[in-house]
Amino acid sequence: MKKILMAEYLEYNSDFKVGNHHYAKMFSENGYEVLWLSPVYNLMTRVINKKNYYQRKELNKAEFVKLDNNIYGYAPFSLTLYGKLPLLDTRLANKISINLTVPNINLTLKNNGFDNVDILWLTNVKYYYLTKTVGFNKLIYRCADDISQFKESCKSMAFFEEKIIKKADHVFVTSHNLMEKKKPLREDLIYLPNGVELNNFIRDEYSIPEEYVNDTRKKCIYIGAIDNWFDLNLVLYCADKLKEISFYLIGPSRIDTSKLNEFKNIHLLGKKHYKDIPNYLKYSDVGIIPFLINSVTDSIAPIKLYEYMSVGLNVVSTNFKEINYIKSAAYISENYSEFCSNIEQAIENKNINREKNINFSRENTWEKRFRETEKHI
Repeated sequence: MKKILMAEYLEYNSDFKVGNHHYAKMFSENGYEVLWLSPVYNLMTRVINKKNYYQRKELNKAEFVKLDNNIYGYAPFSLTLYGKLPLLDTRLANKISINLTVPNINLTLKNNGFDNVDILWLTNVKYYYLTKTVGFNKLIYRCADDISQFKESCKSMAFFEEKIIKKADHVFVTSHNLMEKKKPLREDLIYLPNGVELNNFIRDEYSIPEEYVNDTRKKCIYIGAIDNWFDLNLVLYCADKLKEISFYLIGPSRIDTSKLNEFKNIHLLGKKHYKDIPNYLKYSDVGIIPFLINSVTDSIAPIKLYEYMSVGLNVVSTNFKEINYIKSAAYISENYSEFCSNIEQAIENKNINREKNINFSRENTWEKRFRETEKHI
């Protein structure tokens, strides 16, 4: 079998399935052994994020841990960390962090047969130094976010990203704004947007979620993190104007959401398993993307658009950049009032647009995206 090493920001078993989870699965089903390399961790990680620490500790084994069919996981432990902290946000700190992994990451890769691979697939630019120590036939960089806009990103990560973009055989970008921002570094960027895993969302049978059983109102759903890009005030505005509609928010809250609790028609459900999400979508009446318009969302290409539409839902969105490039039937809103009106209209037209939305998702599957990558690898 061929081999691909995927160096990532997230765990393979993270709460969210992002693009690289789907690519890993597709590679594993198409003749590849996949190594999912989680971020470097150390004892400081335990203080910052205890869950991540123990997840990675379980992966720090001499023999790589089997995560799925043909997919293995490993998380390097280092004596020092590279991060957004005094003295640790430097190029040297990153190099030292890799060199002081225990056991040594390069030796561990060699012992498991991943010191020479067919594809070195980088998403996490902190793993730049692997391009100097791992043998590969193809170096791929998948740019799915503007890392410079995230508060947890190290300033020196821009240096590593630039090096990787220039060195890679191919660079995939998920949004047009990322294309424009990275174009000064190289011209031959490949636009490869996100997609949807239809096998998870289109089913013969769905189960009504227990939270929905006694709620007879129309249901408006949001799936995803409630973070700095989420327009909390927009949701509050809509919940106040549309009291006859229930708003269900599924995903981790990383900002203060206490104001949401003041509304009886807003339901914070927290994290839900990926396999359960289709049930919530199927029994909802409209999906929303209430993003703020800022430098972070300028480069976002939301997977949730495709997932909402896979079950036929109409989608109401704010007018962030990438939504205008995606040829969907989403209701794009310029302001709070229009967003509310579009929710009502989307619910009213639910059955009219159902097949159109499903067909849109069928044209934007992860399998189709994978076939595009195959042309370049």
